[in-house]
Parts: sequence; C-alpha cells; structure tokens
Amino acid sequence: MHRWQPTAPISQQGPAPQTSPAILDDRERLPDAPYLLPKDAQEQNRLNFQHRCLYSAIGNHYLVPLRPDVSTILDVGTGTGIWPVEMAKLFPQAHIVGMDISAAALEYTSSSAYTFCLANVLNGLPFPDRQFDYVHQRLLVAALPATHWSTVIHELVRVTRPGGWIELLEIGVTIQNAGPETTGLLKWMGERSRERGFDMGLLSRLGEMLAQEELEAIESHDIPVPLGEWAGHVGAMLKANVLSAFDALKGTYCAQANMPLEQFEAMVNRVAQEWEANRASYVFHAAYGRRGQR
Repeated sequence: MHRWQPTAPISQQGPAPQTSPAILDDRERLPDAPYLLPKDAQEQNRLNFQHRCLYSAIGNHYLVPLRPDVSTILDVGTGTGIWPVEMAKLFPQAHIVGMDISAAALEYTSSSAYTFCLANVLNGLPFPDRQFDYVHQRLLVAALPATHWSTVIHELVRVTRPGGWIELLEIGVTIQNAGPETTGLLKWMGERSRERGFDMGLLSRLGEMLAQEELEAIESHDIPVPLGEWAGHVGAMLKANVLSAFDALKGTYCAQANMPLEQFEAMVNRVAQEWEANRASYVFHAAYGRRGQR
C-alpha cells in the first residue's frame, strides 16, 4: 500500500503549527492561531468526553456508507486522537492519519494502524492528491475563520480519491425550545465570534459548501440531541459538554468584551436552568458527499 509522505505546505496563509501554548485565564492556548478554545489537559478531557457524548447520541463514529475494505482514512483536527483509535478498531486493515495543529491535547499516539501528523489545515493539507478513501472533519467551528471554509473544503476534496467520501460534522447556534436566556447568550457569543472572523451561521450550510465542490450523493442532516438532565444519560452528557465548552470560551470572550467572568458565569447558569425547564435540544449539522471521477 502506498504510504503518504509529508510535503511542504500548499500555501502560506494562516499560522504555522504551534507547540508552545500561551496562558489566558489560567488556561493554555495556542499563540498566533485563530483558535478560540484552549489546548491543555482540561480541554483534552473535554474532547474525549465530547467524543463519547457524540457516540452515545448518534450511535456510531461515522455517517458515510463506508465499504468494509476502506484502506486509508484522514481525520482533520484530531485533537486527542481518540477518533482514529476507535476507527482503527472498526477497520483494522485501514491506515488512519490523525492531523492537528498542535500535539498539546494528544493522548493517543501513533501506532501500527494510526499515524499522527502535526500540520495546520489553514496552510493546506500536507498530503498528495487523491490519497484517502475517507476524509473526516468535525467540530472545527472554533478553529476555522469564515473566510477559510471554502478553501479548507477544497483541500479535503483534493486529498480524497475518486469514489471516496468527505464528511463534516459541526455544532452551530441552533437550540430547539430555546428560551430568552439561551437566545440572548447565543446572540452575544455569536457577535463575539464574528468580531474574531468566525461565523457560526455557516454551519447550517455544510451541504451547500460540499455541493460547490461538485461532490456526488450529498446528504445533509440536522441532528437534534436532547440537552439537559431531563433527557437522561445522553442529555446529561451533552449538557456537561456544552457547559464545559462555554467555560473554555469564557476567557477569550470576556476579555474581548471587557465583561467580568462572574457575569458570564451567571448568564450560563440561567441558561442551563432554562434547558431543563424547556426540554431543549442542541442541533448538530452534518453533511457528507462522494468525490466523482474527476
């Protein structure tokens, strides 16, 4: 089987990979990178918990109709490396590459079935054309500025073999049965994100962005997942994960808006109570498509 070899970055836009985190609100963060979340042990725990939460909600680690004989898989923004490790158990014959801008959160290191690659997707993917049968990217909303989404998706398609699949999964700003507290907080957070060049609204149009790359058999899904202890185990897991993500974002957003951390925390507490009272659900946006023979 042909193994990939790292190449020079395809373009020089965006920062180079960083390995020395900076400190903000006692959390380690990547310097000179447009990434809103921390990169530290606490975030590592949240990412692994988030992975288990998604599996409990969706019931699988992937959505595309993969063939049992899939041989090469790429995970862009692999975080702790937990997704490639779990996929290697399902597809032991496949070689899987997990790529991330930093190894700060990496817990699962390379093995015979999984290779970690340090690279920044904003600089282009350091792989040859048509290399992978399946390219997976999820939950990079806090890493990809709005102006880079089309370029990144083009790169995902470039390294996918004809007949291979590209899958995207993201969480946006859609909460069903959201009350005024939730609506207000999401609006405030969305404004802070846009000030930094991010657009959560893009994530409901993942299928449209794949269609611009002329992929085939495109499927788009909005996946509502119960949010709160009212829904039992899955709802409690998602609530814990979302609250942990809000906590991870508060230092960046509060510094940006000159808001005391205590004020933000009070807002979040009211929102969490509203989820329980309203029986809310958080909507995940997913889309996938198959590369044609071009």
